[in-house]
Amino acid sequence: MILTLVLLSIGALLFLVIAYNVMQQYKQKVASDRRATVARYKAIADEAEAVLLNVNLLPFSKSLVLILQHRILDAYRAIAQASPGHVQIKQRIQDAQAQIASVQENYRSPDDGSFRPPESDRQAIQMLQTIKKMRAVLRVEHNKGKIDPQGFAHEDRRLELMLLKVNIANLLQRAREAMNSKQFGSCRQLLAKGLAVLGNVSDKDAYLIAREEDLRQGLAELDHRLQSESQKELQNIKDKEADELDMLFQPKKKW
Repeated sequence: MILTLVLLSIGALLFLVIAYNVMQQYKQKVASDRRATVARYKAIADEAEAVLLNVNLLPFSKSLVLILQHRILDAYRAIAQASPGHVQIKQRIQDAQAQIASVQENYRSPDDGSFRPPESDRQAIQMLQTIKKMRAVLRVEHNKGKIDPQGFAHEDRRLELMLLKVNIANLLQRAREAMNSKQFGSCRQLLAKGLAVLGNVSDKDAYLIAREEDLRQGLAELDHRLQSESQKELQNIKDKEADELDMLFQPKKKW
């Protein structure tokens, strides 16, 4: 009888230990999943905020700015749901809501002519990265049904043209540098490439039309430079030949 009680006690103890371990593992998994969820939504909010910081470099429409602001708000709400005790999350939600209200009331969508070309290679890279991130966000929000197909197509095309503008501005700068360095072959390739790309764009705005004309003028200037360089080189050859003839037929000195 005593042996039976001992065995039952041991079995019950083992059961309690196993149950405790299972509960601990479950709590650890829940905590781990919660941390992963918070980290994921925090990364979403941080990325959207990083894109918003560069809005001054690019003419983002009011719709795009609101998409970013709502994405931040949704991320904060998801964090609050996953981790109700998260410090300051309520304040961040209120700040995001205030930002949305401010954008809806005060933000005016810039027109396409307000695009400013990059001032350096570093800024060009920054602009390209920002546009690519915005297009990715736009696709995600469209897949969630938060933007209608027509609005998505319109905004995505505007972003695609922004990418083209940055690339064309950068190409023109490189072409000028190549011409100044007398790398005429590289200069011609760049100018021809830019014209070929713009030739396939049917919905060019005023900025792209102007840059297309710059590319044509660049090719004309290049041809003029090449002609001038050829004439200069020909004249140098003639001058050299004349100097050699003068040396050959000049009176010989008597010693």
